[in-house]
Amino acid sequence: MTPPDIATLVADPCWLAYRYDWRRDEVQFVRLPREAHRTAVFLPGPAVANAPRHAVPRASLPGYRPVQAPLHLILHSGLTGSTLLAQALDQPGVAMTLSEPPILTDVMSHRLSGVTPQQSAAVLDDVLMLLARPFAPGEAVVIKMGNIGNALGGDILARRTDSKALCLNAPLPVYLASAARKGLMGRIWARKLFVALRSARLTELGFTEDEVFEHTDLQIAADAWLALHRVMGQTSAQFGARVRSIGSEALLERPSAALTAIAAHFGLALDVPAIVEGPLFQRHAKSGQPFDANRRADELRDAAATHRDEIDMVVQWARSVADTQRIAWELLNSLAA
Repeated sequence: MTPPDIATLVADPCWLAYRYDWRRDEVQFVRLPREAHRTAVFLPGPAVANAPRHAVPRASLPGYRPVQAPLHLILHSGLTGSTLLAQALDQPGVAMTLSEPPILTDVMSHRLSGVTPQQSAAVLDDVLMLLARPFAPGEAVVIKMGNIGNALGGDILARRTDSKALCLNAPLPVYLASAARKGLMGRIWARKLFVALRSARLTELGFTEDEVFEHTDLQIAADAWLALHRVMGQTSAQFGARVRSIGSEALLERPSAALTAIAAHFGLALDVPAIVEGPLFQRHAKSGQPFDANRRADELRDAAATHRDEIDMVVQWARSVADTQRIAWELLNSLAA
């Protein structure tokens, strides 16, 4: 691409900075309209597969400085309604949300490849510059971090001093009941999550490989929860009031109060009544199927009752692990909702 082409591409937020090929030191862009951006995480999919794309040498980017939006983060452990929250915060003229942009996982892979801290920081700065391009004047950008990307939260806040973060979390008993109520697929999901976190070196909890292999499905789910809870707790402790926390049940059971508090934290002029009274909270954020919060609560209670003995034992065991590893059980700076 010629320099004018790169300038046009970098200035246009429709060109999503999608992947970073750290072996070639290239940023891969795909062109997506605004509505497609928030579904770009669910890949592979037709929106991305059929989109125009270009690869640009990262070395060519520092000469361009596109308009920058306030950039905020959602950190989460999964099974918390984070996709729903990301969609709720996405309002034209107020905020654009990016849901688990894959390029941040690539930044983590680059970091783990043995580069220096300075090299890793330079890549992160360039990626953040590209992700913080607003679609409209006055909009903020809110990134719902991926599971591995959660670990970048502290570095992003350190490099973007006007950024804030929200930790969306579920109490471990609720988290385990959520996994258990999904049956075999929930247990497989927990194991896949743990494997991904382990590949990013986030799951050092004092166990040998053999001991991890002996863990039950719900113990593995608790391992993942502990690993991500540690990340969120450390980020919160480091940055104080710039990082607030809220429970998943508050979001689902009291959405008006929760969204009002979250919007205030991020400084967003959200039309909360329009969001809550609209169709968003009536459908599943990922599948689009009808969603009933009361039915979900009933199913969680049923799962908790059915698996009570196993969940109680795993929670007690996880508390011991948390104490040994000095992982705070409760997150700091909770938002009232």
